Amino acid sequence: MNYDLTRLGSGRFEHLVQALALANLGPGVQIFGAGPDGGREATFNGKVQMEGKAEWNGYGVIQAKYKERLETTHADQKWFFQQVTTELQSWVSRKKKRHRNQPDYLVIATNIPLTSVEENGGLDRLKQLIEHYRDLTEQLPPPDRGVRKIGMPRFKDYAIWHADYLDRTLEKNTEISRRYADLVLPGDVLSRLYDHVVQTDERVARAWIGHVARALKTDTPIELGESGDKVNTPLSLAAVAVDLPTIPSRSRNTSTRALKFLVDRADQVLAPNLRPPEHDRLVVLGGPGSGKSTLSRLLCQIYRVALIQKEAAGRVPQPTVEMAIKIRKALDEEGLPTPTLHRLPVRIVLSTFADAVSTNSKMTLLQHIVDQINLRASNPISVSGIESLMGVWPFLVVLDGLDEVASADNRAEVSGRIFDFLTEMAALQADVLTVCTSRPIGFERDDEIGYEELHLAPLTADDALHYASRLVKTRFPEDPDRQDTTLGRLREASRVVDTARLMTSPLQVTILSLLLEQRRRAPASRYALFKAYYEVIYARECGKPKGIGNLLETYRPQLEQLHQQCGLAIHARAEHAGEADSILPVTQLEATARQILEAEEHPDQDDLIAKILHLAQHRLVLLVPRQDGVAFEVRSLAEFFAARSLMSREDATNRLAQLVPSAHWRHTWLLAAGHVFSERLELRDQIIGTLDDVDHSSAVNRLVLPGALLALDALDDGFAAQTPRYEKKLIITALKLAEGPTGSHITRLADVLISCMTSSDDLRQTVWREIDASIADKKSGSLRALLNGIAAADLGPDGARATRLLEEYVTQAGSTPSAGSPDEERAASASLLAALIDAGYVESDAPSQQQIDDLSRKSFDGSESERWLLDAREAIVAGCRDNPHQRTRIRRLLADALQHDFVGESFSL
Repeated sequence: MNYDLTRLGSGRFEHLVQALALANLGPGVQIFGAGPDGGREATFNGKVQMEGKAEWNGYGVIQAKYKERLETTHADQKWFFQQVTTELQSWVSRKKKRHRNQPDYLVIATNIPLTSVEENGGLDRLKQLIEHYRDLTEQLPPPDRGVRKIGMPRFKDYAIWHADYLDRTLEKNTEISRRYADLVLPGDVLSRLYDHVVQTDERVARAWIGHVARALKTDTPIELGESGDKVNTPLSLAAVAVDLPTIPSRSRNTSTRALKFLVDRADQVLAPNLRPPEHDRLVVLGGPGSGKSTLSRLLCQIYRVALIQKEAAGRVPQPTVEMAIKIRKALDEEGLPTPTLHRLPVRIVLSTFADAVSTNSKMTLLQHIVDQINLRASNPISVSGIESLMGVWPFLVVLDGLDEVASADNRAEVSGRIFDFLTEMAALQADVLTVCTSRPIGFERDDEIGYEELHLAPLTADDALHYASRLVKTRFPEDPDRQDTTLGRLREASRVVDTARLMTSPLQVTILSLLLEQRRRAPASRYALFKAYYEVIYARECGKPKGIGNLLETYRPQLEQLHQQCGLAIHARAEHAGEADSILPVTQLEATARQILEAEEHPDQDDLIAKILHLAQHRLVLLVPRQDGVAFEVRSLAEFFAARSLMSREDATNRLAQLVPSAHWRHTWLLAAGHVFSERLELRDQIIGTLDDVDHSSAVNRLVLPGALLALDALDDGFAAQTPRYEKKLIITALKLAEGPTGSHITRLADVLISCMTSSDDLRQTVWREIDASIADKKSGSLRALLNGIAAADLGPDGARATRLLEEYVTQAGSTPSAGSPDEERAASASLLAALIDAGYVESDAPSQQQIDDLSRKSFDGSESERWLLDAREAIVAGCRDNPHQRTRIRRLLADALQHDFVGESFSL
């Protein structure tokens, strides 16, 4: 069979060569990854059996020479010999490092065809070229007048794996050719897929293609389907799609675009038995409204389109093919990536999977995937069927919304099943790229899974305006004047500090663009943004046919209460195991509406409730039908109305105090605080004071400082940006973190403080005044780490001042306190374990540090039977008071645990 190597690209060709080297030369081959490798894709040292040669014994180098675009035989061979000449010259040049490590053997792999025509053929020319460099000499100057060997005198032999040879080698190495089938076999994608699975079960391939075609259609509209017109025309996901910026990491010094990064990774062959060059599991982390879920949908859509956009051999309906072509055209206009390895995509909403797990303890992730494929399919497939397909074709599994699984027990179950799934895939030797999404708050790093993290960055002003431009052009394609007016207002908003803060996520930009179609100025806070959005949509809904509009206008106070209570109920339900899908059953919607109307003694309640339920089947302002209930289209809207509901209660500040440590309720708290700073000014001191009160409410909180951590989020949110007095209070509260153990939270503290200092000289003075006071009072804690963080984050005067203070501080305070000796650490752990065993918190059988860690990271489920855990935490903190190393470790574990404690039980829903 003739394999088409031209679709591989340089990186994948190198990986193919490495895989063939391992398969043909044995496990002694050492693989080199991407980056400087001294001209080596792989090496060996010792005995190997090279086909067509005598046994080789020595040091060998394997090189790949890949030409992106093949031309004429003359041009291709000219390029190849230039490449080989350059490599050989590097080995004989005494100025090059390679000269000191010349190989005994050389294997050159190339996608260039080489002929064996005597003397003039490519193979003979290569033989002559290598012999020339092997025997290269130079004339010595007088008086020696001799000849010196300057070539590669130890060189013994070489092998050339040219295009025809690689064809034959792939034929013999069926496992490798199977993994690269989509990249090297001719024909359209679906034909390659069907031909490749004929030995397993074509029925499975049919089921998958049916799922891909159905999902292509259902994932076409955007999630926030509000176009703003009178008939709620949904917008196309592809028409408004943009690639999102990411934050550089330790492994990536420069930022990249999320979709490009993910498609580049998915284009790699990741079968574990071929030693893939890249990681096969990633998590995309981003804040609320940052576009994580839309990104997950778009990623799968890109792969669905790639599978069926071209001639689909009659296996997909023509309208579906035309839809795929139209979507790809829109993606191309934005410059979004096109995959070359056609993975079969499946997207799993993890809150739905969590609910399935809570009702069926035997549910696996693979079974759930099969259930999704079988949805609306006439000929269902089994787990064994999908396993057979996974063994021969690459997959993309997208797991959306890990943070939305709020219940601690449910979350542990879901993480365990994800780990089980990855273990199964490894056992199958399946080529599966797994991409998870989550908010950073609520994401727990799992060392067993070992996700590579991809952090979404806030949108820049240019990013925001570019996305807005695509949005308004899609909404008003025939009205350029309206486009220009809206974009002009958005540009003005981007130049004002307060409103520019509201343009850092796609959701915010979407809502802001809808608002600025009808108003001249943007709101000044996130809370005001959501409130204005609700008012605009409500006014638009009131303009609908007379019966609907009259109902909405007449009963607006009651319907607003309904939105608030539904928001609180939905968000509280999401904290329960088995209720993670954020859907309110129709029965509870009816009960809530009846409770509101009964409290106000409305007549004709049954008739009014019937009308409300009828509206809910289509759209009740911002409540939309979903499965057997209602929901908000995006999670942030539920959090907004939950915040409004909490703030309508007499004990609002007490309720908010309970939410301070919780990751699940974090953004609800921030929106509630925004409500206070917008409409309940008399409560501002109480709200900010609550943060300090919570931090002093227990020894655990005094160590973890959840209030100070929340102060960082509050500063980022900016609800107090127009009130310097309260912004200073938040800074002072946040700086309490520098008095405790160090950790990643100190890096974030430094980043937030730099942002504050950059925005205001008054805030800059506040920060330095507090730091100077801490140094004067000789408070140790994490001051050193904080100053390091500021110095690293700022290259201007603040960074210079931090560096100078750090030098003075080190001089005054002396060296960093070192951790105790291993014996002292073990003694401290043993003492703490003994106290926990005596109190009955830990089993006495085989006590270990792991038991302390497991107890520290355990979240409280809110039940009376688990209340002992709160006392156990206090005992742990007390037991590590004099052990700084243990205290730092325990703080990190407890901080994660507190974020996931269940707090919603106290709300009467």
